[in-house]
Amino acid sequence: MPAENEDQFEAWKSLKPTSAYAVRELGAAFEGEDSSPDDLIDAYLFAKRHLAQSIKALLLSQLPSVCQEFVELRACIEAEMKNRYADVIPERFLRVPYGSQVHELLFMILLRNLGKRVDSDRLRIVTGDKTHSERRARELRELGFNIATSEADGSQYYTLADLEIDYTKVPELIAKVIKKSESLTEAEKHNLTGRLAE
Repeated sequence: MPAENEDQFEAWKSLKPTSAYAVRELGAAFEGEDSSPDDLIDAYLFAKRHLAQSIKALLLSQLPSVCQEFVELRACIEAEMKNRYADVIPERFLRVPYGSQVHELLFMILLRNLGKRVDSDRLRIVTGDKTHSERRARELRELGFNIATSEADGSQYYTLADLEIDYTKVPELIAKVIKKSESLTEAEKHNLTGRLAE
């Protein structure tokens, strides 16, 4: 099996035997006629925990450690911020939010499937829960990435349509950075965000 991230691939190989054991134990608990509800629940929780760890490592092993496209697109957004607002907004607020490793990983998964639907459950492998994955995907859209959502057969999907950036999102991004500032008064925040509409 080819891997782009050798460290994660080694982690997958290390976790795989325990996950395989957990699956066998879960199967045995389901097949056992004398298995109690607690036996089944314990076997399920054991398998769920170990499978989540190993499958995450497997998924990450198929992705590069750095997504150059994500880095470059964020740099384009920052350049646009500075080109448009360097004369009216202090430079410390002209920075692009949402650059965590989770944002980058979700973007990579979507990029690998450019133009195709990606089941939200696949994204959840990275984030660990539905709320977290939905929030991070929404934040990627706030950056100006063309990510569409859809539903089918009870599942939610995300699609990265292209690598075009919607630069109309730039003022909103800067406003978010300003509003989160702890060094500004409310009046100063209001004054700065007002400049974005000028």
